[in-house]
Amino acid sequence: MKTHTFSLRKELRGIGRFSIFSALIFLVSPGFAQTGERQLMNRTAVADTSIERILAQRQAIRSGVDGQALESAIDPKTYILGPGDGVYLDVYSAHFLDQDLTVTPEGRIIVPRTGQIDVAGLTMPEAEKKINQLLARDYKNPQAFLSLRRLRTMKVSVLGEVLSPGVHQATAMMRVSEIINRAGDLTERSSLRNIEIHSPDGALRTKADLIKYYNTGDLTANPILQGGDVVIVPRATKLIMINGNVASPGSIEFADGDKLSSIIALAKGLKPGARTDSIEIARFSPEDAVHAHRMYVNYGTGDDPLLSEGDVVSIRGTSQYHLPRVVAVGGEVLYPGKYSIEVGETRLSDVLRRVGGVLPTGSLDESFVLRRTGIGSWESDPEYIMIERLKGFDEKRLTDDQFNYYMARSRQLGRSVMVVNFRSLLEKGDASQDILMRDDDSIAVPRARGFVSVIGSVNSQGNVAFIEGASFSDYIERAGGYTSIADKSAVRVINSKSSTYINPRSDGDYKIGAGDTIVIPAEKHDFWKNFETVTALTAQIITIIAGIILLKRL
Repeated sequence: MKTHTFSLRKELRGIGRFSIFSALIFLVSPGFAQTGERQLMNRTAVADTSIERILAQRQAIRSGVDGQALESAIDPKTYILGPGDGVYLDVYSAHFLDQDLTVTPEGRIIVPRTGQIDVAGLTMPEAEKKINQLLARDYKNPQAFLSLRRLRTMKVSVLGEVLSPGVHQATAMMRVSEIINRAGDLTERSSLRNIEIHSPDGALRTKADLIKYYNTGDLTANPILQGGDVVIVPRATKLIMINGNVASPGSIEFADGDKLSSIIALAKGLKPGARTDSIEIARFSPEDAVHAHRMYVNYGTGDDPLLSEGDVVSIRGTSQYHLPRVVAVGGEVLYPGKYSIEVGETRLSDVLRRVGGVLPTGSLDESFVLRRTGIGSWESDPEYIMIERLKGFDEKRLTDDQFNYYMARSRQLGRSVMVVNFRSLLEKGDASQDILMRDDDSIAVPRARGFVSVIGSVNSQGNVAFIEGASFSDYIERAGGYTSIADKSAVRVINSKSSTYINPRSDGDYKIGAGDTIVIPAEKHDFWKNFETVTALTAQIITIIAGIILLKRL
């Protein structure tokens, strides 16, 4: 008895004066003890002893918390309590009342030793208020708090265009899309935008728009279920079409109240460059199902009209919006690569400055600008490719028409090389050579070859070191001079850039450059006809192919 008395007095230390006689009566009579607790706590408003704290902790451990996946923290101010919800009651001034409680099927919470209250349809703060009012009859300033421990399970009916219609089990905080998944998901004919949620009494409580939810993430379009709800999925029958400069054009199910802005949002928004000042809406009237009435909306200034079933929305876009326009620069420059240009503004000299200029190893005389007109069609021209392959095996297999087409096509390739004098442009500042750049142009600066080729009827065919200002005769002399069968009057020079034929005797102003080829034919009347067939095509194609290979390395 002494031990019990000492323990009791120790637990009640600081509460007030307690006689041993009172303590003994407290121990002997449980009924009196309960009455004494209430009277004591009513006077002091404190009952936080170590024993009560231990009991509360053990109760909390026994109650546990059921794990359930949630999309976010539950807001106690909006969560509605219902039968089956598990809550934990925490009373600051009477911890012996702390315990795990379950809302009864009648929608009540039973507070032991105190009474019961109706909480169905109440939020957590509203339920706490009613519990505090109940406890205040016996305790001074009770300060009761509720914590949600377990979410109730409930039954929801899913009807209409689902694979498994009927009654399905749901949990509180479950959304419409989740219960539809439990019902086997939608059919091919299901409406996703006009799903109705009815209360048990048959009243329309709200609607779900899953297209809006899936495309925009709007949670209000995928509402939370309540016990006894009836979800009705109708068949989709109403459509609107949106075309043009939107991220996801096509047919979209129509819902009453749709505006232009909501349909654009369901189409995942406008693309860059969309013209919002003149969006077209084509509408068919019930009186005329053939001819559409067209209206134009300035969406950019805030016009946002309501749409009707069957409307066709067309949104134009600027075709040149942020279209990349670049030129490629390869070869003997400091920074080869691709560079953006402004059409009609950027010139050759601008690009050469941006690439850091031509290196000392580069050849200004052999540099050229390749304009892609004709090149692209050549690369994909099946007729040209076929003739090229036949020519490689047996030229006699070509018909006259095929040969003429091949020659014409090859000359077209030659004209794709722009005639630009890089030396005159860079060394003399000749503005006439500073051409405007076009999209997909290529600038090739080959390594300086430093020689001129001399071929044909000379005694030592080969490459002769380039000599600034030297004439064709100087190069022929260095190549050993004419042979006995040389036709001296028929000498031609092939320009290294344009692959054109130049008569150096009649064109006295032409200056031979590095990379040029001097051809000395033999005395034969049909030499140039056959030679042009072979060398002209070869020179032109080699020049352009070399440039393409160089630039494709970028």
